[in-house]
Parts: sequence; C-alpha cells; structure tokens
Amino acid sequence: MGLKEIREKLKWLDPFTYVDKYLMPKINPSNNEYVSLVVYLVSAFVFAWLIYTGLGIAFGTPSPMVIVVSGSMEPVYYRGDVIILFGANTGNVNAREVELSVPTLKRVPFSEIAQPAYIQNSVARINKIRFNNGEEIPIETTGNIVVYFSDITRQPIIHRAVAKIKADDGYYVLTKGDSVNNYTIDQDCGRILPTGPEKNCISLYPISIQDLQGVSAMQIPFVGCIKLWIFDDLFSLISTGRLPPDFRGVC
Repeated sequence: MGLKEIREKLKWLDPFTYVDKYLMPKINPSNNEYVSLVVYLVSAFVFAWLIYTGLGIAFGTPSPMVIVVSGSMEPVYYRGDVIILFGANTGNVNAREVELSVPTLKRVPFSEIAQPAYIQNSVARINKIRFNNGEEIPIETTGNIVVYFSDITRQPIIHRAVAKIKADDGYYVLTKGDSVNNYTIDQDCGRILPTGPEKNCISLYPISIQDLQGVSAMQIPFVGCIKLWIFDDLFSLISTGRLPPDFRGVC
C-alpha cells in the first residue's frame, strides 16, 4: 500500500472529513465562508464534548482531564500540564494507611483526629502526622496523586495522598503538594508552629475517596497553557492590573 492510499484511509479518522463530505453540502451549499466558519466552530465544540464524555465513560470519572494551574506539584507536574484521570476507588488510591474507630470523618476537622509534627530547618516543614490513636505516618511521596474539588479555592486541587484513613463509613485521604513551598498538608489549618505564620487551608476536612474526582494516570505537558493564558492570566491582568502569583513566565 502506497503513501497516497494510507493518507486516503487515515483521513477518515479526522471527524472534519465527515463535516466536509456530509454536513457542509447540506448546510452551506453556496460555500459562504462565514457559514463555514460557524459550522467548523460548532463542530469542534461538539467533537471536543464527545471526546471528553467518551473518556469520562471509559475512565470511570465525570472529570477525565484537568489542567495544573499552579506550581504546587513541581517538579512532578508543572503549570499548564494536562492530567488524565481514572476514577478513584479504595483499590487504586494508595498511601500509608491508618484505621480510626470513628463513625465518620465527613466534616471532621483534621485537628480532631491528628496533629502535624514539624521539622525545623530553614523553615518549619511537616515530616509526620501523629494520630490520636498513637499511630504516626511519615510524609512521603509514594502515594497516588489525586484530584479533588476545593470548596475554599473553588477549583480542582491536584495533590498527593499522604495518608489513607479507614473510618467506620469508608476511606478518606489527607493530601499535600510535592513542592518545597508546600510546608504542610492541605487539611492542616491554623499556624505552622506556635510562632509561625498563619496557614490558609485548601480543604477543611479529610476527603472521602468517593468525593475524589480521580487518580492521576498520565501527564500531557503544557497543553493547557493556552487556556491558562487566556482565561486565568489575561483575566487577572485585566481585573487587577497584575499577573497571578502562580505565573511562571513559561506557562
């Protein structure tokens, strides 16, 4: 089979081939360029929605893709990376595990079940979690990277599960970004040490595995940069006159 024949067959993998062959002659028989532009734009949105929905069904999550919007997971993920997700369940969310004899952890603050332990170098940084039952879990980067929606930041958070807690009503996770600028876990509110700075929480409570949007499966570098430039950076620049603090220049 020659190159020409291969190209002829491959064109049928392009959804716009069907638009040109079947849709455009009916909608735009006069080949008006403005009508063509509208048809192509609408078709692109429809195809994107179908692909997104199909991935969601195949991967078991309504949110199969998410864009990294900050540097909190560097050097694993960078701002603008697109992360492909699989649906989360107790079997594919792995982290150091502890069992607590409590009815539920829904809307239970972290401070009621555990305390952070910090190591003091140039800055105070969490190095383990001390649970009220006497068990300790060190902070490691071996757990799965998961995505959950933060009611505080109003956006998806892509962080690592550092502890997996079994309660009477199921499993929950505590999470943390890998970046050196993430000094403690997302659920650790209050102050970092009695004399340290106030920490703004990302999540007020441990996150039920059932509430996770997914588990990271694959990374596509920098594909989300255009979206961030247009909808995040440009909007911030227009509304505040300055770029957001997460802006890195590359993306």
